[in-house]
Amino acid sequence: MAERGALATLRTEARPVYLPWVCCTFTMGILIPVLPFHLSNQGVGIAATSLVLGAAGGGAIGGAVLAGALTHRLGQGRVAVVSLLLMGAAVASMGFTGSVGLLVGLQLLVGVAAIGVMLSRHTHLTSSVAIGLRGRAMALMGGSMRFSFLVGPAVGGVLVDLVGFRSTFLVAGAAAALGCLGMLPELRTPPSTTTEVARGSGLGALMRRHRGAVARCGTAGFLIMAAREGRMVALPLVGISLGLSPSSVGGLVAVGTGADLLLFPFAGWIMDRYGRLWAMVPAYSLLGLGLGLLALAEGPGLAVIAGAVMGIGNGLSSGSLFTMGSDMAPDDATAPFLGVITVMSDAGRIAGPILVGVVAQAAGLGWASWAVAGVAALAVLWLLAVVGETGGRGGSGPPVGTTSVDAGEDARPFENP
Repeated sequence: MAERGALATLRTEARPVYLPWVCCTFTMGILIPVLPFHLSNQGVGIAATSLVLGAAGGGAIGGAVLAGALTHRLGQGRVAVVSLLLMGAAVASMGFTGSVGLLVGLQLLVGVAAIGVMLSRHTHLTSSVAIGLRGRAMALMGGSMRFSFLVGPAVGGVLVDLVGFRSTFLVAGAAAALGCLGMLPELRTPPSTTTEVARGSGLGALMRRHRGAVARCGTAGFLIMAAREGRMVALPLVGISLGLSPSSVGGLVAVGTGADLLLFPFAGWIMDRYGRLWAMVPAYSLLGLGLGLLALAEGPGLAVIAGAVMGIGNGLSSGSLFTMGSDMAPDDATAPFLGVITVMSDAGRIAGPILVGVVAQAAGLGWASWAVAGVAALAVLWLLAVVGETGGRGGSGPPVGTTSVDAGEDARPFENP
């Protein structure tokens, strides 16, 4: 009975959360192969292509705090709709230009829009889903992103072959805008006015008051994302160093990705049933173990095993950062808090690959893998010693057995999952 109630609750979030989120991530997935090929056809060099491709990440980091503040003040639905329309317009415009400067600007807008969709939907789930169901809700958000990044590139490649680049960018832009359909009911309700907005407190005052939670959660996010992203750089580089073909390296990465995608429902169930640490500690321990095995790999066999172990670990961590952030977010500043810790986590996305490059250049790929394994171990220690179990304490969102308080949605009863 409780599980049926949990599934029913997740189904009610399909329209306001998962539809716009999948439209956003599916659009970004299409861009993964299409944008580099478009740049190549325009005669753009590797350095400029890298600049264009990296601009979306810069936009996400630069826009996270702003998106959190706007979500706090204007409402979740409004920020999501504006973000989806902005992404749709930016992506659709890419097919009409080969200018590196314009494409960098458009990619910056895509990054800002993506973080706006993510933070607004994350805030929605934080305030509308009972804490005992939050792990599964957030794992589904993480799993749907993984699925979009698996399917989107394949669809993008097929579309280019069938209709060309310009039409593919138009279709991708339309897919992003389609997510607005899920937000229409939220737009009919005025944004809630929190006590912080009423008192005129700024973002700085809010963050100073909650700086302890920001430091604990943000540091965990930084270490975790550094380990995750470092793994995605170290794994293919080790495959190349072992003399594997491009298709074999792709298969090596795919082994981990497949395990990752299959395990996200289990990750959410563990977090809700036993606690966040019961999923996160084994997950990041396996990630570190896989990196250690990768450091020892002298042939493809052990490298494949390492990739699978890391994939299992990453799959068990699906939605864990979303869930931890929601658990620790203060009720009076949920969206700004999530925006700040997103910036800190995204800094880890940059630090992980840099760590691999620096250590590999100085001491070799084996030591680079050990360095990232050390970051994963440090993340586990930080979770155990500093963060602790977040599922059983405070946090935003209604407790199990109460009703939703999400602005823009009718209150809904929850059963104990």
